[in-house]
Amino acid sequence: MIKRVLIPLDDSELAERVIPHLLRFVTPAQSELLLMTALPSPILAGRSHDKPAAVSGGGERLQAVAQRLGQLGFRVNHQVLAGAPAATILGLAEEAQVDLIAMSTHGRSGLGLAPLGSVADEVVRNARQPVFLAPPQAQAKPDSVPNVVLLPLDGTPLAETAIPAACQFAQLTGANIHMIRVVEPADCPDGRSDAQAAVDLHDTEHAPVVRQAVGYLECIKLRLQLAGVESCFRVALGDPVNVIPRIVQAEQVDLIVMSTHGRSGVARVVHGSVAGQIINHTTCPLLLMRGKVPVEVSERDSQVALSFG
Repeated sequence: MIKRVLIPLDDSELAERVIPHLLRFVTPAQSELLLMTALPSPILAGRSHDKPAAVSGGGERLQAVAQRLGQLGFRVNHQVLAGAPAATILGLAEEAQVDLIAMSTHGRSGLGLAPLGSVADEVVRNARQPVFLAPPQAQAKPDSVPNVVLLPLDGTPLAETAIPAACQFAQLTGANIHMIRVVEPADCPDGRSDAQAAVDLHDTEHAPVVRQAVGYLECIKLRLQLAGVESCFRVALGDPVNVIPRIVQAEQVDLIVMSTHGRSGVARVVHGSVAGQIINHTTCPLLLMRGKVPVEVSERDSQVALSFG
């Protein structure tokens, strides 16, 4: 259960765009919202009277957002803190023991809050908690219930660390998990180049790597079923950066869930730099988490042992 969510704001309309996306996945009965603004100067943040206009305005906007969320029934706390934005966000996330960090992204250069530069990237690289990211082009659907969580898997233990989070979000909302394994043409012995083509799962003429991917996804589908989560899967040939946004549109995906390496953020996301590129093209939010502890799933033998606790 997502009991507490941290939402960093920066006195901009862009930063607040994450909120309507987030509210589709959390409810007042389950989740408390913690709003924060980080200011670089401890002197400005520490004053209680006669604040400069920029600081006063930031506090007023934060209070206004908190009031709107409170009217929706959420328990809301808000703080204006001193310090470097990314470090302050990460510090408060640990201190407040939040379960999720929700942020808007820049859009022009992958991750990054405007005008805070690479803040979101640094948060994704270092946060223990999953980070819910809303790119500016994401289409908000505030009055609709999420139906589809897209889970891209590439057969590696790193990618599989996203499975428990995808499972949790599906359980919270009743959504189905749609798994996608994108096989790049270079990985196929026959050298097929029909990018974005869906694979006929009953076609035995496809390369062994494709049949292997199908067996792998079938095992994970069974485990999801045992966890009470409905799922389906597809294998596609092509470039993941092109295939995944097409699937988001075709299947009306509500959330993409992926894992990252902790040491270098989106530059080392599953499928190489896929998430860093997808975030500039997708029309739905992403949930990224730092993958550190491998889940025991191997595409080589399709033996799956998963925990969805």
